[in-house]
Amino acid sequence: MVLAKERRLKEDLNFFARHCLKIKTKNDALQPFIFNNIQMKNHLALEDLKARGKKVRIVNLKSRQVGLSTYTESRFFQKVFFHPGRNAFVLSESSDSTANIFSMAHRFYKNLPEPLPKPRLLKDSSDMLEFETDSNFRIATAGSRSVGRSMTINYLHGSEVAFWENAEDIIASLFPAIPNNLDSEIILESTANGISGKGKFFFDKVNEGLDDRSEWTTLFYPWYEHEEYISEIPADFVLTEEEQEIKRLYRLNDKQLSWRRLIIASDYKGREHLFKQEFPICIQEAFIRTGTPLVALEYLEKARKNVMSASAVPVVVGVDAAREGGDRTVIVVRAGRVILAIYAFDEMNQARLAGIITRIVDYYKAKRVFIDFAYGLGTYDLLVSRGMDIVELVEFGGHAIYKERYVNRRAEMYDNLRTWFMQEGGVYLGDTKYTEELIADIMIHPDLEPQDSNGKLGLEKKKEITKKTGVKSPDFSDALALTFASFVPLEVEAKQEEDFLTKPQKKGFVTWADM
Repeated sequence: MVLAKERRLKEDLNFFARHCLKIKTKNDALQPFIFNNIQMKNHLALEDLKARGKKVRIVNLKSRQVGLSTYTESRFFQKVFFHPGRNAFVLSESSDSTANIFSMAHRFYKNLPEPLPKPRLLKDSSDMLEFETDSNFRIATAGSRSVGRSMTINYLHGSEVAFWENAEDIIASLFPAIPNNLDSEIILESTANGISGKGKFFFDKVNEGLDDRSEWTTLFYPWYEHEEYISEIPADFVLTEEEQEIKRLYRLNDKQLSWRRLIIASDYKGREHLFKQEFPICIQEAFIRTGTPLVALEYLEKARKNVMSASAVPVVVGVDAAREGGDRTVIVVRAGRVILAIYAFDEMNQARLAGIITRIVDYYKAKRVFIDFAYGLGTYDLLVSRGMDIVELVEFGGHAIYKERYVNRRAEMYDNLRTWFMQEGGVYLGDTKYTEELIADIMIHPDLEPQDSNGKLGLEKKKEITKKTGVKSPDFSDALALTFASFVPLEVEAKQEEDFLTKPQKKGFVTWADM
């Protein structure tokens, strides 16, 4: 019986935490560490990765004070406590934070219950617990580019990574010290700190973890999932229109919205944008800082939450073709307000792409296919040679259809994309595994601005956007933008097409709202 309990303490973190670890409350009292609902969700997600034979490489994008740092310290403490020759290393953004986190490890060890056998400490300093089992628990403050270079690290916890100086260099020096096996674990957690400057590395890592091809996994828990974020409802409490919409979209209750309003008023003195950064309701909201995005977050969230069926309008296909051996090739299939499918391919050649497009056209009965000119010319020629007459080459840097309004086709397509999202009744992004990557691509685009003395509108250059955000190429949003390259009538007739392009509201044709 005793051996069975010891084995469970060693293997079951939830059981070990509840029965052996103590944490400090806000009133400085000690209590057993019982996971809150966010900590439990995080624990189950990590254990699921291990059960599926995947490495624990986690990016935790968090709201304030949900307890993920405490959870991670307990996880790594259990591992070095029970397993000989294991090393945990915690790196935090400030000396105060470092001291606070390390005090958890001291408290865990000091308050372990009898008669649990515990290894003797060979070293107990301000930055290290070293056990007689040749295991240790270390902590440091992020700063030096070479921190941790001489160590062997089995378990790495990076705390508030978005606020580190030289985060990319620090991580580059740490990762070689971590064995590349299923036993090692890396957990990077932080609140957001924008998409550039100090916050750029973490922003990039969050996006990397959203890519299903990556070994990294991004986990996000919106503030409203935390069971403690509620408050009593005042007698005169009346929801604003914005609060009513938030309540509808996220199925919140009035106690949660009362807490939200209270924190905005008291902690942030009415600065709602700061609350959204510290307590985001979705991943994209966490990274909104300044400036105006191309598509406001509220429209992206509505599109994600909406569920609707495609109407009887033409199906259009956008193909962002990659050079052979280059970025991903992405295809978006759209019918009116609904994205029917998104496809992404790592390896592609012209002949294969032509075959894939042919099958997509046949399956969805597509009426028009728009292909990016840059790397799609060979595929276009193949399709035309096979008799496909609904395919069109689109040059992003070429002349806009409405050239008196836009500096190029790219600006025009993205402005049409924006209009599509903002139409009355909303749109639906579909149920695909690439939805988050699509939204992330759209979010990095600022709104159009006048580019010349004539007031023609243009987008910031792609290379400047990718340089600032670290996104290699917005393939998903480019593919969706291509579906707005030109209007597609319900019944195309050659003699009507020119009028159609210049008069999109003409009766019998599909406008942007319906496409």
